[in-house]
Amino acid sequence: MIEILEAVSEKPRRFVDLKEHCPNDKTRTDRLRSLKKNGLLKSIIIEVKGQSFIHYAITEKGEKALNLLQQLEAMTQT
Repeated sequence: MIEILEAVSEKPRRFVDLKEHCPNDKTRTDRLRSLKKNGLLKSIIIEVKGQSFIHYAITEKGEKALNLLQQLEAMTQT
């Protein structure tokens, strides 16, 4: 899940844009659903050339969680 949070922390991403971070569609769907349910991600609609696309963006709570996860990851690598 940290990979998804890191990806959307850079900029909002569509479902297909997150494939390299989580290749399996069902797993990606489950993780996005869980992250949204826990308030770490939100869905936003972005219009591109007259078409609407659902993107996922990190929330403030998600940014705090990501920061903590990155700190833990750094601690375990030393």
